[in-house]
Amino acid sequence: MRRSAPLVCIAALALAGCSAAPQEAPPTPTQYDLGDLDPSQIDGNGLWLLSGVDAAGEIVDAVEAAGSVAYSGTFTELTAATPEVEAAPGRALAVDYRGRPGEYTATVTAGGLSFEVVAAAGRTYLRGNAAYAAQMGIPELEQGFVCAASGEGLAEQWSPLLRPGDLVGALLESSDSVSVPSPPSDAEVLDVVLGGETAPAGIMHVARVGAPLPTDFTAGDRTGDGSFTFSAWGDDQPVAPPSEIVRPCGVSD
Repeated sequence: MRRSAPLVCIAALALAGCSAAPQEAPPTPTQYDLGDLDPSQIDGNGLWLLSGVDAAGEIVDAVEAAGSVAYSGTFTELTAATPEVEAAPGRALAVDYRGRPGEYTATVTAGGLSFEVVAAAGRTYLRGNAAYAAQMGIPELEQGFVCAASGEGLAEQWSPLLRPGDLVGALLESSDSVSVPSPPSDAEVLDVVLGGETAPAGIMHVARVGAPLPTDFTAGDRTGDGSFTFSAWGDDQPVAPPSEIVRPCGVSD
């Protein structure tokens, strides 16, 4: 499992007609230590039988194996409290992403900055508001899409927002502890609890049957609050280069 920065680090980045046949549920992974349990008697993927660390690893592995996804979310940082002033909401960060690593579209807002990115056909294109254009020193960004020199560099700069596996990993690592309680018999999703079960710092819901892919995440603690939704795991989501290109690839200042 590849580890990512904690959730609190996300906010810091603001500075820088046919019906398909039903699918058969995959069996419980054989690496689970089931003891005397019969896998055929387990109603679901059995994620709750794992330790918190192993469960988190299975979730991130499932995300990376799925490839494509659509997700959106926000995170609001809290300013630090002082003896005179209570903690208050600070910078807000938002992301809307569709695709897979290396081939995706996304919109990111961080405080007063806002930009769009399209990664397609081995190229990465950017377009942003005036504040983002000023920060990057590229006035054309406000007029249309500019071909970026390095798509990997952009993804690294704004990681984990532009990497699904890194984002889910960062969310799971936003607390010192992770647990998956045994689900009720009629539950369709599993609760992945961050922090204590009586007063959790956050909860991620993942699929009970098959790969434990996330559906949503909600958190709120002393460092801030945030929420994300996930859908369309593994769906074909073709991405084409943008049409409004004002600086093609290979053209510099």
